[in-house]
Amino acid sequence: MKMSLIIGFNILVYAFGFFMAYGKGLWKNLIFTFSWLLYSIYYFLTPWYFYSIGRSSIWGDDVGYQGVGENISDYYDEGLLYYGIANLLFLLGFFFITKEKKFDKPIVIHKDNKNLALVLFIICTGLVIVNFLLSGIDLLDIVRGSSDENLFGASGATNYLKNFADSMITCIIICYVAKVDKRTLLVLVLVSFFLFALMGFRYRIIMTILALLLLAIYNYKFSIRQIIRPAIIGIAVLYFFVFITVNRYPLIIGAFDEFEYNPAQFEVVELMTEQTRGMLDDINIIKYYETRETPRYDYGVTFGYFLIRALPRAIVGDWKDQFYPPPAFPIVDEAYNLPPVWAVTGEAPLHYAYFMIAGNIGFLFIGAFVVGLVLGLVSRGRDIRITRDRVFLVILTMALFMWFTRGFFPQFVDNLIFLLIPYFIYYSLVSKKYAEQ
Repeated sequence: MKMSLIIGFNILVYAFGFFMAYGKGLWKNLIFTFSWLLYSIYYFLTPWYFYSIGRSSIWGDDVGYQGVGENISDYYDEGLLYYGIANLLFLLGFFFITKEKKFDKPIVIHKDNKNLALVLFIICTGLVIVNFLLSGIDLLDIVRGSSDENLFGASGATNYLKNFADSMITCIIICYVAKVDKRTLLVLVLVSFFLFALMGFRYRIIMTILALLLLAIYNYKFSIRQIIRPAIIGIAVLYFFVFITVNRYPLIIGAFDEFEYNPAQFEVVELMTEQTRGMLDDINIIKYYETRETPRYDYGVTFGYFLIRALPRAIVGDWKDQFYPPPAFPIVDEAYNLPPVWAVTGEAPLHYAYFMIAGNIGFLFIGAFVVGLVLGLVSRGRDIRITRDRVFLVILTMALFMWFTRGFFPQFVDNLIFLLIPYFIYYSLVSKKYAEQ
């Protein structure tokens, strides 16, 4: 009975959110619409699915995982209740505190500069490649599969240059809105995806596709006759998402002969729920704070670690190592309660978990409200009709996708900064004019 009420409460919260987004304009509130879709999947549908099948731990009961980690069976209700309330507060912060801004000035039209867009892409891609070459990594050997090295986790000469892989995504977005020739754009996308795949940057591939889809949908005029084409494209994109997930590690090591192409072997439902199971990690952390007599907190310090990450090692040397790992990481490991041989799993909680770690339920509720408030202010200060503002909102959406699903705020800051570098360069150099509304 208790769980039924909690599920009913969640359904009402998410339905209310979609009602608000639709009533106030899905595109005008792109940030909220996209966030709410992610929230409904990660924070409700997937954990509800695992609850319904009796999933008792993060990793399930497959061979090799039986008995590993904490049993979370009795904490689905707390997790769904706490996050349902947090998301309601996020909604209130986004819609009911910030006032809707009226845009009564002429629309700014930026003159497209295809050559500048292409040059920015070439520069950002070149910086990523040069970074690995400077560190002695032979990309051709990796591509041929004849090297013991791979790009997964490799920083190259410096992470600063490696992070321009994020800038490549924005360059592709700009090339799209600047109407670069479709065949040229396809080449840029394929080059980026190949490099991202070698680096193990599956999320960057997904971010790029989502960004292009959002921009294409905005410009698309739907009609009954045109349903077949987007349906085919949608199926192809879904296949690609699943393909790069199933074949992630063969892609990283260049073992192309080990690819699995048959969609019948993909087990889509199981695969997609496993890829969106992050709230099981968060429920594990909720159990930690519900059951430990003296749980630890980091009091929000981990959120400020983007400042530590920004310090150049060439200047500060190994001094910054004394601040690692961030204080939230050992708390997460303690909550997982894994055997010592499982010390590093790569299992990432969602962004709400870090609010819990900062100050338990109270900080979660405050944090969710503040995030909604800030995103509402940023979103309502942009005019979706203006290309520059639309591109900015799509970039922010992609960065939020990484933060919401991977959790670590300093990484979000890094992503957003490098996503915005080519954006600011491009729009500071292209000319603009005003058009009457």
